[in-house]
Amino acid sequence: MNPAPEVEYRPNSAVQISTLVVVNIIWWMVMIAAIGLGAMHLNNCPLQPKIPIYLIVLGASSLLSLSLTYTRNTCEDVFCSVLIQVCMTVLHLFSFGWFIAGTIWVYPIYPPNYTPGAAPFCHKTTYQFSFVVTTLVWVTATLMFACGCCFALLTCCRTVIAGRRLLPSRVSFYGATSLFQEPAAAGDV
Repeated sequence: MNPAPEVEYRPNSAVQISTLVVVNIIWWMVMIAAIGLGAMHLNNCPLQPKIPIYLIVLGASSLLSLSLTYTRNTCEDVFCSVLIQVCMTVLHLFSFGWFIAGTIWVYPIYPPNYTPGAAPFCHKTTYQFSFVVTTLVWVTATLMFACGCCFALLTCCRTVIAGRRLLPSRVSFYGATSLFQEPAAAGDV
């Protein structure tokens, strides 16, 4: 079997690497807190008992996804890398569905009763944490979608504006260094 060809990578800037590390550390801390809050207050939300479970599963699936990402980036075996990628795809699909379910559980009961022992209530910190995390993920996803649409629109506009330079005409060809003229017909000389 032939070895895989070497791929040249452009080094990332220090700012990109630092930002990525900080965002990863913050996300790890938030997901560990989600698991902890969900586990500590598993029975403290009778109004919607699935919210603590939502936090536990959301945190665990996010941490597993991050761990698989790190493992895939260090894995040198092609089969191992493909297997990890398949597992990550399944995990991302599950996480997306779980996030939608969590949204359905968190938003309809806003604002819940926070008084224990009263009518159905929900532990204040647990509910507010789940509400804030869910809202931040929706805001981030919306911003990423909007930026992606703007980028696609700008790319389309640049392509249309540069259209004449991108498409060859009948009298030119790619790679030409000067104007190319078709040969004259035999009777035109």
